[in-house]
Amino acid sequence: MKKIYLYISLCLFMAGLIISCADNTNFSNLHELTADEIAEIARQDSIREAQKNKINADLVLKYSVEITTSKTLYDGVSLPISIDSIARLFSLSNAQVLAGIAGESGAPEIKPFAIEGTTHADNGTASTTNSTWGHWWDANGDVTTWGSSEKKAVLFAEFDTEAGEFYVGQYPNRLEANDTIKIIECLKYNEKRVAVVITVKTVAPGQINATVVSTQNLSISIVGKSSYDPDSLQFDLNKAISDLGVSSMNEVKFLGVNQDGSYAQEAVTGNGFWYDMNGFVGSWGNDASVYTNYGDFAANYISIGQYPDHLTEGQKFTIKYCLWSKANKKIVVLNIAITVVGYQDPETPPTGDPVAVEKTIELSKTYSNDYASVQVDVKDLLRNAFKKTTYQIHKAISSGELKLYQGTVSETAPTYTADAPGYWLKADGTAGPWSESLVWCSLGHSETELYLYSGNHPDNCAPGTTVTTKLIATYNGGSVTFNVTIKVN
Repeated sequence: MKKIYLYISLCLFMAGLIISCADNTNFSNLHELTADEIAEIARQDSIREAQKNKINADLVLKYSVEITTSKTLYDGVSLPISIDSIARLFSLSNAQVLAGIAGESGAPEIKPFAIEGTTHADNGTASTTNSTWGHWWDANGDVTTWGSSEKKAVLFAEFDTEAGEFYVGQYPNRLEANDTIKIIECLKYNEKRVAVVITVKTVAPGQINATVVSTQNLSISIVGKSSYDPDSLQFDLNKAISDLGVSSMNEVKFLGVNQDGSYAQEAVTGNGFWYDMNGFVGSWGNDASVYTNYGDFAANYISIGQYPDHLTEGQKFTIKYCLWSKANKKIVVLNIAITVVGYQDPETPPTGDPVAVEKTIELSKTYSNDYASVQVDVKDLLRNAFKKTTYQIHKAISSGELKLYQGTVSETAPTYTADAPGYWLKADGTAGPWSESLVWCSLGHSETELYLYSGNHPDNCAPGTTVTTKLIATYNGGSVTFNVTIKVN
């Protein structure tokens, strides 16, 4: 009986293999979908896409803005939104909505958040900008942070509770012309939700279509400085206005000239540009020489400032700063020849040999939640100790030849923890990092000033704090010991 059972089982197994092989003779050929099957797949895809793109909100406000791309600026546009509509949905007044967004004490608890572009999931972070409501966004419309390298920040939307509007701007040099990015900023009050959908479209800066109608050749001699303070340079204002065909400088825009001869349109110093060591438009940083601006002085003067400690006596270069009437398609070029000259020191060094002196100083200030400082003049003290002029001591501080120690003079160079030369100070008066300190004290300087200045840590320091420390300045064989008491009232 057992043999018969095994025989039948084997026969059935072999039959199964034959049938299976027959069914899969053409297993390598794809199944051809019918029209009904294709329609059903499309319907399912459509449902999934609709679910993904659905915005979970009781009120959806849609806006579009256009931004001109910039390589150097965080430029953008202001976008007023309908606070009236939001207030009606929340059954609040406009003032209550704005106060709630601002997080004011006693205001309705309105929760800012965002919706991710790729998943349409909620992102509960109220803000990744400096505002109480607003976010940085990547190219996919997902929330990110400023400077993010993993998910590159390209746009920001920052809400102004006083104006009732967003400022939608860009991260410099990350947007391309003809980009389109959709972002979704949201609010929630009780169970009601509002979504503000902003579609951002980008355009390239327009080409300059204008003719140079005149050139004013100007020249200026400047002293290499350790500050950004500008010198003034007069130009022929009346002729420039006449040549441009405008009624005032209010109708004028400003241009620089790049190395390839093209015009730079993106003013970065207010109404002007940074220039490199060859006199072409550049950027703030290692190769920066001078900058231009308009508006610091009288109407017939422009500003020529400089990057501190970058210019040396004998340097000569020419920059071009252009006045442009876009409406009249005219340009006036200010061709400016710059010569760097040596500093004419008005002081003479004190006579005698350098000495060691000691001075007790009290710096008293009112507590502030910023880095506001107070200062005391120590120019004569340092001049007499080191037997040098103010300018010579200033240059020695800039070069590091003058050293400022905390506590005691050591064989090794000091490591400054605040504005150099200077220190953040802990409660016991010893030097510490910013995170552990209460106050700071530094030696300030310029061509004409020498002073000690101090301020309090906004978070670590409380009113009533007193810190005492010893700072020792050494230079040219002399020394000045400052016994400093810093009082925060």
